[in-house]
Amino acid sequence: MGSLMPSGAVAAPTIEQSSRSAPDRVAFWTWFSEEIAPMGVDGLDDDTLISQIDAQLRQVHQDLGFELWGPEDGVVHFVISADGLMPLFEEVIELVRSAPDMPGWEIVAFRPRRPVSAKIQALDTVISGDQIWYNFEPEDGRLRLALFIDGDEAGNWDMMCAATGVLLEMALGEFDAATMIARLEYCPLTPEIQSLGLKPLHDLADDVDRYFGTTLN
Repeated sequence: MGSLMPSGAVAAPTIEQSSRSAPDRVAFWTWFSEEIAPMGVDGLDDDTLISQIDAQLRQVHQDLGFELWGPEDGVVHFVISADGLMPLFEEVIELVRSAPDMPGWEIVAFRPRRPVSAKIQALDTVISGDQIWYNFEPEDGRLRLALFIDGDEAGNWDMMCAATGVLLEMALGEFDAATMIARLEYCPLTPEIQSLGLKPLHDLADDVDRYFGTTLN
């Protein structure tokens, strides 16, 4: 199996950052290929697996995150994430690029797009993608995005916005959510605003792809 990376580019790190991190990447993949990869799908039942990977990944960079998805058709997807922190994007790309080929494993750079029908809970606040509407307009080569939340304004607005941010990343994927949006606004949804032709969140990815496909081609 190979590795999956976004096609876009981010600013390169300094030479000092790259040279300092390269030996750590080699050490990480050497450990992973020898200790984790041979366990395959069966290794997902090991209760210590997450803590083992987390400890080793933090030696590459303390702020990197990861998720394990699957198995799907006998393949485990190892998703390496910057948790939306753009200064770490190049580190994620370099780490995934340096991954060896490991049967039964797919190494993925950044959290990919997912359906937004799921419910997200932040403390006592629960919200789903069906409650989020949007519009956007161009700004400096990227997008100014407004998200309108159909929820109780008397509740915890900060938590509603935080949960909506998670749903936004699910809609666009970690890389596109960070690199394609110049400005993000959260607003309460009112009947007056909804009558202005807003679109539901589950349409956002197609809209964004159409916009950038048109502007870049």
